[in-house]
Amino acid sequence: EPFPAKVLACLPPADYKIELESGRLDLRHLPVLSIDPPGCKDIDDALHCIELPNGNWQVGVHIADVTHYVEAGSAIDLEAANRSTSTYLVNKRLDM
Repeated sequence: EPFPAKVLACLPPADYKIELESGRLDLRHLPVLSIDPPGCKDIDDALHCIELPNGNWQVGVHIADVTHYVEAGSAIDLEAANRSTSTYLVNKRLDM
């Protein structure tokens, strides 16, 4: 189902640049890969795995923090509440 214009108006511009804010950690140097299934439209789950100098492995679980970008009560917030969540069935996907 397409998104209404008032929801699309909540999106950042195409040339949006991420700026590091106080209290947030920049992890873009890590080899982070999505673990969402092919065709997923809400890509928000990821992992990274790196070998440490001592031979141990570091595994990071990355979950998107959409609350940082979505203002409570905005058109996009209300639309998300109406759409709930994506549902994955055996032969079908019901998108948000």
